[in-house]
Amino acid sequence: MSSESPKRAIAFWRGLWYNGCMKMMTDPVMLLSFVNLKLRDEFDSPDALCDDLEWDRAELEGRLAALGRSYDAQSNQYR
Repeated sequence: MSSESPKRAIAFWRGLWYNGCMKMMTDPVMLLSFVNLKLRDEFDSPDALCDDLEWDRAELEGRLAALGRSYDAQSNQYR
């Protein structure tokens, strides 16, 4: 077993979990909170967040726009 196999397995399950979170977060306020937390702690842009979590940015933007929120690059959060 190569040393990459466990890393790929972890990445696969992590992606599956996060994709499930996006689908399960039907409450847009919970999604907003989760996304802003990730942007604050781990990611420098929504593109980086969506790439890492394998999310569709257009879908994310649409769901947060329903709350009247849009991305503010200066604060790196949705306001």
